Amino acid sequence: MRKPVIAVTMGDPAGIGPEVIAKAIPHDWVLKACTLLIIGSERALRRAMRITGASFPYKCLPAGEEIPPSFSDVVLWNDETHLREHIPLAVTDPSCGASAFAWLERAIQLAMGKQVAAIVTAPLNKAALNQAGHPYAGHTEILADKTGTKEYSLMLIAGDFRVVHVTCHVAMAQVSSLLTVERVTSTIRLFHEALTRLDGAAPRIAVCAFNPHAGEGGLFGDEEIRVITPAVHQCAGEGIHVSGPFPPDSIFPQMTGGRYNGVVAMYHDQGHIPFKLANFKFDPEKQEWQRVTGVNVTLGLPIIRASVDHGTAFDIAGTGKASEQSMLDAIRVALKLAGGVAL
Repeated sequence: MRKPVIAVTMGDPAGIGPEVIAKAIPHDWVLKACTLLIIGSERALRRAMRITGASFPYKCLPAGEEIPPSFSDVVLWNDETHLREHIPLAVTDPSCGASAFAWLERAIQLAMGKQVAAIVTAPLNKAALNQAGHPYAGHTEILADKTGTKEYSLMLIAGDFRVVHVTCHVAMAQVSSLLTVERVTSTIRLFHEALTRLDGAAPRIAVCAFNPHAGEGGLFGDEEIRVITPAVHQCAGEGIHVSGPFPPDSIFPQMTGGRYNGVVAMYHDQGHIPFKLANFKFDPEKQEWQRVTGVNVTLGLPIIRASVDHGTAFDIAGTGKASEQSMLDAIRVALKLAGGVAL
């Protein structure tokens, strides 16, 4: 059986994306499980190899060439159209933002055309992206726009820790107005479908409240009464094992204890903070990140997309210290969602 092709976009070349790609690919199981199409810059990849000491053979294709229908191991589609003679490192630069956008756009085209089984993305820099003339909040919004997707959600996964977000990259002042019964029910349904695919069984889903103490019967806000409870009841009536809304400060320990298979968060930090508290580890002696695990998956797209769950990390770009674990996790999840065997 032919191994699935996973497209890996390099993200912002001034950040740690090229380095985590370079460090991840030499892991034995990766090329046993899939073939990889790196979409990015050869100069950025070679620099990352020098920085990290990692190496692997690959075939380089100029951007003008067609990607072959089948290949083995690693192909790099080298598009340096927007890059300067010197590729910036550890700084915000519009040439890097333009490159990251172009590489992602190419990956989306390939996935929509069924030339790759899934996309795995290294991090881009939102400021560089916007400086380059692409006014998006991040990967999720670009993917939704370019695939014509109206209903989508951001899910974070690290082992049995799973959380999905009803709203994500928006100002806190806007969250309440964006919470609708339709949006919450759509998120629960997408989450149910994704976890069923990952686990091979119907999940037990808990839904967070929006307000402290789940609103205290309307004393602290009425979003639970107007929006969240009706959405939960509607999805439960469809046969989904979902309950809530629960105060978010107590529901995550119940999920990690096995009562639930996933939690629906109402906004970005409600889900991201407990997720990263559980899965990121900062070394108190070295004062640097010791472990960064987790995968970001965009639900609702007509294609499969998984990503590292960290940013460009300009503070350590160029040092070789960036951990490749999240990139490895993202490849595993992409393979599983694509029906491949994640070794």
